[in-house]
Amino acid sequence: MTIEDALRKIALLRRVSADKGALAAERETAHRLQKVLMERYAIKAQDVPEGAAAAPTTPFRLNWNYWQELLDEFNLRLSRFGGRGSAEIGKNTVAYIRLATNQWWIEERSARGWQTTIRDNGLESLRAYLKEHAPKTYSFSTADRRFR
Repeated sequence: MTIEDALRKIALLRRVSADKGALAAERETAHRLQKVLMERYAIKAQDVPEGAAAAPTTPFRLNWNYWQELLDEFNLRLSRFGGRGSAEIGKNTVAYIRLATNQWWIEERSARGWQTTIRDNGLESLRAYLKEHAPKTYSFSTADRRFR
């Protein structure tokens, strides 16, 4: 293990907290591991950058309800399994969603098979895509459901 690896691990261990669901024993273990790594590699507390190894985060963690609500606006059915979901947009187009990363992508059928045509993140970008590409259907029952 290099010093860079130790710094990265210490930064990750600092993120273990009660507000992220860690139990008291897990927090204690994370604290002890930090101390051991810092002693072994002679790392001072101020040497560890605050934002090291932090992945870009959203202000809140999305769940399937948000994606389902969005797809309901366009009368599309969400099929999901674990952390991945999909919705048929048309006969030859499927939208895939990865819940953990808030990422979606579109695959279209072509003569050579299925091809990924667009990738993006977030609900609003998928909404913008669907406004342009989703089949245009309207029913009064859909309008009633959205405006309740």
